[in-house]
Amino acid sequence: MKLYIAILDEFPDHMVPTLVAHSVLAAHLKFQDDAMYTKWFKESFKKCTVRVNEKEFGKIVQLNKVHVGHEIHTLGGKGSCAVVCPTENDQIPNVLKFAKLWKPLQEQTK
Repeated sequence: MKLYIAILDEFPDHMVPTLVAHSVLAAHLKFQDDAMYTKWFKESFKKCTVRVNEKEFGKIVQLNKVHVGHEIHTLGGKGSCAVVCPTENDQIPNVLKFAKLWKPLQEQTK
């Protein structure tokens, strides 16, 4: 089981930590009474953060049990982070399975 966190690719990298922190906390409050979420929280706690385009993001937000987060001062406050309630590994939708892992677009060098 994994909790998927999908970040819209146009969201600025430097603001992603704040977006994810707020979104995951809100998702925790939303899903805390869900049986699958409780199982994941106690037994797995694995997470996967992915970068998705607008089309993929649209498919993800239509999934069952999703929290859509945003940052009010970025991208006009539109939904930019989708936190998907965990499911069994064999039930993970393809849009999440094949999404690219999130990494900064421009890695900083020392």
